[in-house]
Amino acid sequence: MASSTLICETQPWKDLKAHVEGIKKTHLRDLLKDTERCKSMTVEFDGIMLDYSRQCATLETVDKLYNLAEAAHLKEKITRMFNGEHINTTENRAVLHVALRAPRDAVIQCDGMNVVSDVWNVLDKIKDFSERVRNGSWVGATGKVLTDVISVGIGGSFLGPLFVHSALQTEPEASKYAKGRQLRFLANVDPVDVAKSLAGLNPETTLVVVVSKTFTTAETMLNARTLRAWISQELGPSAVAKHMVAVSTNLTVIAMLFHLPCKCNRTC
Repeated sequence: MASSTLICETQPWKDLKAHVEGIKKTHLRDLLKDTERCKSMTVEFDGIMLDYSRQCATLETVDKLYNLAEAAHLKEKITRMFNGEHINTTENRAVLHVALRAPRDAVIQCDGMNVVSDVWNVLDKIKDFSERVRNGSWVGATGKVLTDVISVGIGGSFLGPLFVHSALQTEPEASKYAKGRQLRFLANVDPVDVAKSLAGLNPETTLVVVVSKTFTTAETMLNARTLRAWISQELGPSAVAKHMVAVSTNLTVIAMLFHLPCKCNRTC
């Protein structure tokens, strides 16, 4: 339920603020002596453990945070988010990142449509293309297998793939599939960074993945054009279609930039 009262004007906020001023004087090592506190501030679910006992907080802090969450109607807002309601009031849009992690058979309605099926349609396309690159059925312009990837993006389009790559580097199955391959990231427009990302790579075995939701981000577009020119110079303009792919929602701009036809009306 919407409220005209600012959260910072509520009593739970004021109580928490006063509590924080008092707890600032407490050293963390003293808090860690309380074994009951440490036990209560550690939770585990589905193989993931969260230990927040190293924060300068007490069980009273947690209670006051819960009170603040109730004052903010947080549980209600989470429910509205999962129901596909337009909780982004600034843009009058639903917040649907939860659909990206939903099981295939889940139902998340937005404006009368189940968006989960759309998500899995895109995920299936990603899986299909990735497997074709890995098994060698999608090859470069000269027929060589693509073993090297440069991911071009900035902000979340750079950090998201980087975090996943970092997390999977020590995972046994991922390491097995990555053997003989390399992944590099290019976010900076500095010519030195561009040169470093290309150093030692054979254009015949390189795939460039340009990640941008709108395909209007200046830095990403500059780097994309730079790598497009590199491929064209080394292998010829017609090779671009085999060595560059885009992750975006703006198919029109992709067609203009890479001179490729739009074959679908969703993110490919």
